[in-house]
Amino acid sequence: PAPTEPETTEPETLEPETTEPATSKPETTEPAAAKSATTEQLTSAEIPGVAFTQKLIELLDYELNGRFWGWRPNDLLIGRFTDNINEFQLGALEASRYTAKTLKESLTRLGDADAYDPNLVEAVSLLMGRADKFWFPSSESQYEEALENLQEFLNNLRQGKSHFYCRTENLQALISSYRDLLGNCLENLVKMEEPDGSGVSHFRADNYFYYCQGVAHVMHEMLRTVRVDFVEQLQTIDAVALMNNIVEDLERASENDPWLITNGGDDGILANHRYNLAAPISSALHSMSTISGVRCP
Repeated sequence: PAPTEPETTEPETLEPETTEPATSKPETTEPAAAKSATTEQLTSAEIPGVAFTQKLIELLDYELNGRFWGWRPNDLLIGRFTDNINEFQLGALEASRYTAKTLKESLTRLGDADAYDPNLVEAVSLLMGRADKFWFPSSESQYEEALENLQEFLNNLRQGKSHFYCRTENLQALISSYRDLLGNCLENLVKMEEPDGSGVSHFRADNYFYYCQGVAHVMHEMLRTVRVDFVEQLQTIDAVALMNNIVEDLERASENDPWLITNGGDDGILANHRYNLAAPISSALHSMSTISGVRCP
């Protein structure tokens, strides 16, 4: 026991000498690291709205440039044979429009007196262009320009020139916006007749299915970032579990991938895939309505 006492006491006396440089090093190296090219992860975690905007840009860029054959709804040749992808992209575009519009009107403003961010104003305006326009200008050129404006907003956000406010009211504004669009999708999934009184054809059912799936895909990806950025606000209104349910329901909807879309009747031998997709969409809508109706403390 006697020889071991110095061995245990020596580290105790050495610890301050060894730990002091260790604690002082990060203080001098962290600022340098923060300026390096690898700070994207740090800024995404530290600056509100960076991850949210990055995800929106990523989703739009994939449909324009990442997907094979690119943007399809205005393609005069290939687009005629890829109607499922066309409808999916239209749904993804519409959800992106709703996201960008809420970003401009709510998420980047403290109140009605605040001015709109000019880059977001331009981005939203460009995204509202017709999706099937072939030229003068083409849909792709307008949406690419919108991406440039979103990227400029993102750069300003990182530099502190633009702002993103993680407030409960802003979260509810985004959820309410998504709820309105998802409600329209649900109506198309469950209706039996078109406005002119005719029944929903198999071809129209196919279009409704993939359009709704495009909407669900974008919402799912965006709300995954919201679940992190707005975690304090979700905890404040006791809606963490509700948001988790929404994300899970939208994931189910976006991953629903039948080999062939059928539009069977309630008692028919064929499945009605619109109804199958309507189930998780309806569940997500219910949770969204609950979050939107919670009063801020």
